[in-house]
Amino acid sequence: MKGYKLATWVGAAAIILAACGDDPVEPAITSNDGGTGTQTMSVTADIDAENVPGGFVTDFDVSLRDDQGNSISGATVTIVNGTLGTINLLEDGAGSGDYTATRNTFAPGDYRLDVTKDADEVRGVIVGGIDQHSIVSPAAGDTLPANQAFMVTWSRSAQAAGADVETSDFVAEGVIDSGSYEVPLDFVQPRTDERVRIERFNRVDIAGGLFGSRLKLSISNTVEPIVIQ
Repeated sequence: MKGYKLATWVGAAAIILAACGDDPVEPAITSNDGGTGTQTMSVTADIDAENVPGGFVTDFDVSLRDDQGNSISGATVTIVNGTLGTINLLEDGAGSGDYTATRNTFAPGDYRLDVTKDADEVRGVIVGGIDQHSIVSPAAGDTLPANQAFMVTWSRSAQAAGADVETSDFVAEGVIDSGSYEVPLDFVQPRTDERVRIERFNRVDIAGGLFGSRLKLSISNTVEPIVIQ
């Protein structure tokens, strides 16, 4: 069966659910701050953490463009986290306008982005931190019946802005980070190498950048293999 993608919108209902639910910790979006700036740069910033054998790897990527879409080279780009300290992103090739860094861990807490290039700047952009989650079910090595829907469950201490649920043939993007999601039976076909991946995320629009500028924090966890028969 060909892959299928289901995209949903995490809007007011998700925010209300986060604020009024039973989570012991405030949802990530309560810490978001769009910051300030000259509104002269388009800033696309991603902080992506993914589980690997032995822990997590976090990639930091920031792309800078002017209002004509040209690369902004030679900028100073930093991301600050309470655990990691100040991370200096280096330009990935002269003139590219793309800045990167990597850390072999994932740190809790908020992340602050600052960008300066001559008179152009974006300062004090904060994306609220999200915690590591664990996929409770299914577990690696489980056997599930084919052509039957199954429930994916995960544990987390506080609600993120949204979550993506992915198997080999199915993706549901932007669902509520409720800790559970049902994979439809049409996408549960016999195979010995099924996987389940949960990506949780928080995002903030950058007030001091050009329209569409944003900072996104995400963390992914995967379990495999799962047998469908």
